[in-house]
Order: sequence, then structure tokens, then C-alpha cells
Amino acid sequence: MNDNEKSTEKGNSKSPNKISRRQALKYIGYGTGGILVAGTAGFYGYRKSFQISSAEAAQVRKAKIVVAGGSIGGLTVAARILRAVPGADITIIEPKTVHHYQPGYTLVAAGVYEPEDVQFDQASLFLPGMKWVKDYVEAFEPNHNRVVTRSGDHISYDYLVVGLGVETNLDSVENLREALDTNHAANVYNLESGIKYKKLANEFQGGNAVFTFPPGYVKCGGAPQKITWLSEDLWRMQGKRDAINVSFYSNQSTLFPVVPVIDDIIKPMIEDRGIKNFYNQTLKAIDVSGRVAIFEERMPDGSTREIRQQYDLLHPMPTFRTPKPLRDGPLTREGIGGQLSVDRHTLQHTAYANIFGVGDNSATGAPKTAATIRKQAPVVAGNIIDSILGFEPSNKYDGTSGCPLLTRYGRCMMFEFDFDGNLVNEWIYQSTKETRLWWNFKVHGLKRLYRHAMMNGYV
Repeated sequence: MNDNEKSTEKGNSKSPNKISRRQALKYIGYGTGGILVAGTAGFYGYRKSFQISSAEAAQVRKAKIVVAGGSIGGLTVAARILRAVPGADITIIEPKTVHHYQPGYTLVAAGVYEPEDVQFDQASLFLPGMKWVKDYVEAFEPNHNRVVTRSGDHISYDYLVVGLGVETNLDSVENLREALDTNHAANVYNLESGIKYKKLANEFQGGNAVFTFPPGYVKCGGAPQKITWLSEDLWRMQGKRDAINVSFYSNQSTLFPVVPVIDDIIKPMIEDRGIKNFYNQTLKAIDVSGRVAIFEERMPDGSTREIRQQYDLLHPMPTFRTPKPLRDGPLTREGIGGQLSVDRHTLQHTAYANIFGVGDNSATGAPKTAATIRKQAPVVAGNIIDSILGFEPSNKYDGTSGCPLLTRYGRCMMFEFDFDGNLVNEWIYQSTKETRLWWNFKVHGLKRLYRHAMMNGYV
């Protein structure tokens, strides 16, 4: 018997047209496979399989569920719950009226997407029944089971989902803000900056192109590598590669330490293309007038030394942090960098049993990507339903995440991996190969999966 089938079926009232709650929660965790059910009848059956028994659904509807953050994590959890329990009481706190498809920022910077390709009307993402509070989360008051908004409203809850994501800390590198205001620096973690990078890269004629990777937890840790690889390929196709020195400076000890098998494959690939890699280097400051990136290098004996690199084009990376209400509030703890303190398997808060986390803001040790959210959201939805019905959380997140690593225009490596850095579903991905298939899936398929499957609660 697996984790999703444990515990008794107390209070489980079945109807002839419904499956048991335990079966429903198991189906919720199946993911993409259900989308592949052929035909209208099959898809209808797949949708119905999400729903729990009538008696249990009535109990769930009595609970007030609040979601802090209306990006991909919060919306996907809310949609999953509504698929299981139509009419569930769900309120989403989100101030933005335009939703950004952030996995597409790199493709905007690379000239593959247009800016409008990565923007959705926020209102269009809400399923019927979702209540929208257009405001910022200002504070959490878990001892009173309520969230305080910037306008001063107190929103009470029975269960809370925290999905606020993470943000770049532009003050983590001295003079970074000033550098980004020049015509020699931009990065892909902001849409406007990504648009600027596209222009700078296309007009770049020669010199030193310097790319960096920061310390700490990183949103889409593959993105700095992707834009490095794609930029090198762009300049090669434009016939000016010989005039450009491409360097990648990383705080890490190697290129892709979280998945050693992939690291062993991509290190010689990137080196064969003449990209110079420098490890254990942290960008600390930028001399804007002299166009010099200043790094701190960690030496094998534990000491450090300063490295200065002149640049003509710089892709500088700051560190990341959670939003202030989370990092300075009562839901984090020491030693996790201001992240939400959760059990990394159940995604339940370590101190408050009626709070769950999803996505980038949670301290799970998993990569901070949409692929991670795709695996976490069903777990959170299932465990909230478990908790409302009086059961211990039975759904478990195994750390699975994924990365579409864009290695050149028209080629991509795709892989999924777990907490231990082991490849999963390798028979599907053939992870060590660059293929056009996965490029097309990244460019044309993943956004549809994100928008129409995840946000509609189907995977």
C-alpha cells in the first residue's frame, strides 16, 4: 500500500457516480498522463476522476481557503482543489493584473518570443468560483489565522497556501542598479531587461561577454546558462564569434552540481564551444565607469581573493530573496534564507498545520521552477483536502523537478531529476541528447501546458 492509500476511510460516503476520496487524491497526483486520455468521453472521465464523494465535498466547502499569491503556484493549487471540489471557498490575494510567463523570459532575450508572448491577462486565469482580492500581502498573522493586506484588510482563513515566489535583490551586488542602466548590461530575470538584452546581444560586435551565476537559491538556475549558450550560438551564426570572448563565472564548484550525470555531459560540450568557465566566483561589485566586474574567488584553503574582469557586455546576476512579509515574518525560521518553513515532502508548515507552501518561496531544497510547481501543486491540494477531512497529509512530494536546457537555437536537452540528483523518466527524455524535439516542446508546448493544463488544474 503506498502513501496515498494509507489510513482508514472514516466518514467516506460514496455515490454511484463518484470514486473514493483516496482514489481521487491518487488520480490528482498522476500528472500529465491524464491529459493524454483520448477523446471527449475520456477527457470527461478524467475530469470527473478528480472529484471526491458528495459528503466529503460538502465538508470541504465549509472551509475557507486563502491563497497568498496568484502566480503559477497559487493558481494551480486553487484549480486542483476546485477540480476535486467544485464550489470550494477559495480566495486568492494577488495585486497584479498582468501575469508574466517567466519561463519565457529567456526566449524573449534570445529573440524567439515577442514580449506579448509571455503576458496574460490575470483575470483570464481565474476559474469560476475563485475570489480575487487585488492587493498585496503585507503581513501574516498565523496565530490569528489571518493575512493582512497593504490596504489594511484582515483576511481570515481556515487553510492558507503561501505562493509568493521569490524576487531579485538588486542591492546584493554593489553598483548593479547603475550597471543595468547602461548600454553594456542586462539580464533575463526582468522582462524589460530581457528585451534590452536582445538588442545588446544582436548589436554586439566584439569584446568580452561576461555571464554570472549567483550564490544562494536561484529562480530557474538553468537560465544564466541558457542565455550564455544561446548568445554564443547567436554570435556564431552572425559570423562574429571569433571577435567575442565568452566567459561564465559561477559561484558553484561546477556547472550543474544538482545532477552530476548532466554536469559530466555539459561541461565538455560548453568547453568545446570555447566558452570559458570560472568556478567558485561570486560577483560582489561592478565598476560601472571602467566596465569591470569584480568577483570574490573562494580558494581551496578557504581564503578568498579578488578577481577583476573587464567586460563589454555583462549579464550580471544578483541574489534572490523571498518577499518582505515572508522573510521578515513568523512563517520562516533561521538558516533557510527567509523561505517558508515546510516539510519538504508534505509541503505542510513545520509549525502551523493549516498552512502549506508551493513553489519558489518554500524551503524544500528543490529547484525553483515551474516544473517543480507542476509536481508540488497536486500534493498541496491533496493534503489540504486530507487535513480538512481530518486525515494526516498522505500525498508526498519526492523532489522531482525538471529543466529544458537550451544549448543552441533549435536544440534542447530535457531532463527530470529528484532530490538526490537522480534522473527520472529517462526513457522519455533521453536527457543527454540535444534534440529539436525538446526545443519545439520548450518553445511551443510548455507554455500551453503551463497556461491550459496547470492553471486549469489538470496536471
